Amino acid sequence: MKIWTAFIILSFVFTCASFGQDEVADNKADETGKAEVSQVAAETTPGNVTMDFKDADISNVLRILSYKSGMNIVAGKDVTGLITIRLTDVPWEKALDIILRTYGYVYEREGNIIRVATTANLENEELVTEVFSLNYANAKNVPQAIGEMLSSRGKVKFDERTNLLIVTDIATNIYKIREVVLKLDAQTKQVMIEAKIIETTLGNSDKLGIEWQTKIVASGAKIPTTLPFKSNLTASTGYKYIPIPKPPQDTINYDSQGNAIVTQSIADFPTASIGTPSFPYAAVSNFTFGTLDFSQFQAVLEVLSSRGNTKIISNPKIVVLNNQEALITVGQTLNIPKYERNSSTGTMEITGYTEKELGILLRVTPQINSEGTITLSLKPELSSLLRYDQLTAQVQVPVYSVRKAETKLMLRDGQTIVIGGLISEKEVDKVTKVPLLGDIPLLGIPFRKTEKTKEKTDLLFFVTVNLIKPELGSSVKASK
Repeated sequence: MKIWTAFIILSFVFTCASFGQDEVADNKADETGKAEVSQVAAETTPGNVTMDFKDADISNVLRILSYKSGMNIVAGKDVTGLITIRLTDVPWEKALDIILRTYGYVYEREGNIIRVATTANLENEELVTEVFSLNYANAKNVPQAIGEMLSSRGKVKFDERTNLLIVTDIATNIYKIREVVLKLDAQTKQVMIEAKIIETTLGNSDKLGIEWQTKIVASGAKIPTTLPFKSNLTASTGYKYIPIPKPPQDTINYDSQGNAIVTQSIADFPTASIGTPSFPYAAVSNFTFGTLDFSQFQAVLEVLSSRGNTKIISNPKIVVLNNQEALITVGQTLNIPKYERNSSTGTMEITGYTEKELGILLRVTPQINSEGTITLSLKPELSSLLRYDQLTAQVQVPVYSVRKAETKLMLRDGQTIVIGGLISEKEVDKVTKVPLLGDIPLLGIPFRKTEKTKEKTDLLFFVTVNLIKPELGSSVKASK
């Protein structure tokens, strides 16, 4: 009896130990499984997985993907078999798609639930219809982008009046199409273009002349002399003066210093009468004469250099969509007639008009890049009408002067680009006059002089780009 009792006790001890070992083994296995899944999740970037399986049950692989993605993955009863696969740091959804397509399975997604099934079972599923209300995209253009995503039974239609997109397909394709439509219906980015068009006149006219109204100290003279000189000149004294009188003498005598000795009457000095050189005084009595050595003559020469002002002729601000051209024009529109020959009369007749923009044109096309920079295409142009050429007795064609440039560059938000060098030249009237006297109507004509000068104008374009921050609008709405 004691022997049997001892045997029963020993058997109970061994049985408990065996169960304890099995439980420990199971716990270790669970911990190992969790450690393996944790390791897969920890070794990759967020949202990506790294997998290395050889002859692994597909159900276990799907379980690991479910753990990593946080999605509920449900496999059908027909989803069986062993798989061998190695993936490194790839998105979990991409890994799922590769595994299932490689081994002949497909999946459908509804929210956070993914159902895995065979291709035959999924293709026989009931079709689902979803209506997308587009906010920014044109419903007429979207079907071309998603057409290849439809299954053999899928269809897509649109309503142009309400801008609705209607898609009918299996649930899996509907989910994929929804993701594409969301991206296509994103709000188009906009750029504000601020342009300053500045005109600066570079009319540098250099000429050698005497400033009659200014007192000048002759530097470098043997005896410093200040103009004007005393007006006590007479012809009999043979005083020397410049300029040489007109009409000139038959013989001009010079002294030892090279100055002309005048023996003519002062009345012979040229005035501003018709046919004689133009001086800023009307009569001889208005002149003040003096003498200078030839070396001192440089004291009364001046280089006249005129430079015009700089002015802003336009400062427009315009908002333009991404990848769309904005046109800024400062000028006029010229209507150019269209001619056609009349078969009955044989004459050329005007059948219509073509508009031609003349003046300052600036074409700007922005392209917003993903990192926030802006690729800007700039086309400044300066055009003007030169003349009309007579082709026939009835037809005239205009001739234009066009100066333009074209460039493409990259800017950041708020930066400014400067373009210059579009230089034009024109003739202007420059008036030189005696103060006060030259302003008198009619009587002031002898006291002023008008001459033609060439004036150069340079156009400068200052273009500033600013990104417009999109408002937090609602995304595309879909309904079944």
